[in-house]
Amino acid sequence: MERPVTLRDAALDDVASLVPIQQASPDAAPWTAADYESLLSADSTVCLLAEDEDNDEPVGFVLARLAADEMEILNLAVAPAQRRRGLGRRLVAEALARGRARGVKQCWLEVRASNRTALEFYRALSFREHSRRRAYYRDPVEDAVVCVRQLTAAAGPLP
Repeated sequence: MERPVTLRDAALDDVASLVPIQQASPDAAPWTAADYESLLSADSTVCLLAEDEDNDEPVGFVLARLAADEMEILNLAVAPAQRRRGLGRRLVAEALARGRARGVKQCWLEVRASNRTALEFYRALSFREHSRRRAYYRDPVEDAVVCVRQLTAAAGPLP
């Protein structure tokens, strides 16, 4: 039986919870606690934390940055035991809804070209490939696929 999960805004006190979830997610961006602290201190950041309702254990997060009428998803990670249950979709959908409420018209993100699972996930959320950045990633060197999703009402409902 799946346990209920709630989403809430992450705060600076949650940084210690974000890093282990990220570390258990090899495809997530490998950031330090200081990286998260810096972003969470900015008004332009949307960071949502998913918690197991039964024990308040953090089980996933999404982090995005807003600039003018655009947003960029910077990191998304879900604890291994919670994957394939729709939590990543919920996190992204809520981040997009919050961006749209703040006047965002499009959302951007980058994915390793070899990360077929992530590319399929984002395509299912109506992101489309916009371009590629050659040799963008390190360890190993790899292209980034730049994806975009329109958030205007004309683009249709959010996921």
